[in-house]
Amino acid sequence: MKIIISRHGDAEPFSHSGRDADRSLSPQGIGEIKKMAMFVKRGTLNVQHIYHSPYLRTKQTAEIYANELGLSEVIETCDELAPGNECMDLIHRLKSYSNSDTFLLVSHNPGVSHFAARLIQDDALASSLLFGTGTALALNIAREKFCRAQIIWMISPNDIIS
Repeated sequence: MKIIISRHGDAEPFSHSGRDADRSLSPQGIGEIKKMAMFVKRGTLNVQHIYHSPYLRTKQTAEIYANELGLSEVIETCDELAPGNECMDLIHRLKSYSNSDTFLLVSHNPGVSHFAARLIQDDALASSLLFGTGTALALNIAREKFCRAQIIWMISPNDIIS
């Protein structure tokens, strides 16, 4: 199966409520994710399911991707993608799908780096997987084992020429 792991776009420094979970994407973050969504749309990966953490900025990121990819019906909140949670715990959800499915997972740093490194099975790699805001990593992985993932691509919004 294919898994695209994305960090949310740039977010406002504060929310009206004062809670980190309620921080919104900034105008820059919205632009970053629109660029990324267009990159994914032009590519060969056909995203079928989108999971995001319960935080507002990841929900907004997922909604932008879904809108650009025409997938508004397949967005789902996933507590396992929240900061401080073990992203590997969501593997139980993915095991019920087939190897031909493609997922987009939207989460936070440093969880996205550690999750990607665990799927690739290289913890030393985590420090090299720099997920700036909006950065995404696409992996090919067999759902039977969820290990030894192959990197398809890794790209940041700054790498995309508009």
